[in-house]
Amino acid sequence: MTNVLKRSTQLKAPSKLPQVLAIVPVSTHVGDIQTNSATNRVYYVQGDNQVGILSGVTNRVIRNVKVGEGATYLAVNTRTNRIYVTNFRDRTVSVIDGTSNRVIASVSVGLRPYGIAVHQGSNRIYVANLGGTISVIDGSSNRILQTMNVGGSPALVSVNERTNHIYVTNVGKNSLHIINGKTLQVSKTIKVGRNPIIVPGINSTSNRIYIANNLSRFASLVLGNAPGKSIPIQLGSLQSEVAVNPLTNRVYFTSAQEEGRGKLFVLDGETNRILETLQIPAFTSILVNPLTNHYFIGDSDGRNLLAYNGQSNKLLTTLRTGESAGNMALNTRTNRVYVGNAGTITVVQDYPITNNGARTRPLLAKHVYLG
Repeated sequence: MTNVLKRSTQLKAPSKLPQVLAIVPVSTHVGDIQTNSATNRVYYVQGDNQVGILSGVTNRVIRNVKVGEGATYLAVNTRTNRIYVTNFRDRTVSVIDGTSNRVIASVSVGLRPYGIAVHQGSNRIYVANLGGTISVIDGSSNRILQTMNVGGSPALVSVNERTNHIYVTNVGKNSLHIINGKTLQVSKTIKVGRNPIIVPGINSTSNRIYIANNLSRFASLVLGNAPGKSIPIQLGSLQSEVAVNPLTNRVYFTSAQEEGRGKLFVLDGETNRILETLQIPAFTSILVNPLTNHYFIGDSDGRNLLAYNGQSNKLLTTLRTGESAGNMALNTRTNRVYVGNAGTITVVQDYPITNNGARTRPLLAKHVYLG
């Protein structure tokens, strides 16, 4: 489902700070985690071949679904209520029906399927196979529409829903493949930094694509309207994640997989200038909530979740989660953040910006895709 926002000069301060609502026990360590905001359900990889389903209403586990071997990444199509899981060792993608909570298809893809993303408008699913190919699945028939042989190791995928362009990082070639979603062909391959083993960040409003480079001290910017050479953004540190707030045009790069304290770089998406550099824990995850202009930093070595004000970049509060605050997902309808832990999921209620203490609903505008 597409939820969108527009700027408002009338919005003031949040009425409440984010708070932990529940810490829900699950079977084992939580890997990738995604939400279906339309059905208010949470999907998460656990163990080697299971996907758990959590109710966003009751905060209870509904079911554990067995999928293929080496379950890795998830993608959700909120329009069709289908959930897709890459199975690294099986060379398959499992398709889960969100109504019956059962696997309805197992689609054979390429060698070592890894990253996955959905273009909801066309109901097509894009799979990066580390063995050197990119597979496109028709969501209606669960059949392969196209296989692109690109070589190297295609790793992670992002989709611009508005432009129907798909961006796939290739860690074997230190490059970014741009796929035209209409022709299902690679329209351009652009060199970026070393080891871009991170999901690309997309600002669908400005049509800019941000690549975090795990082994380079610069990030890479690709202009979606005129994709020529990538533009280096000098950070002076290796990167571990990238997140974008399309409403405020702020870009967040973490450098948090090195020795000692990590860093968070806050960039102006218009000028590419670093606005703020914050110290963060050594190993972290990040999630941006455009609905509140908050961002969350999870301490993967501990149990702290740090919530920041996106306007001032000041720490709002420190929340206590389950052990090891890992991957996070946002439900854009309920404004809840789900944090995967080692054996639990922490449910955090975030609160929207308000006027005079009254809660408001997000305003709608075109071309700001939030999932």
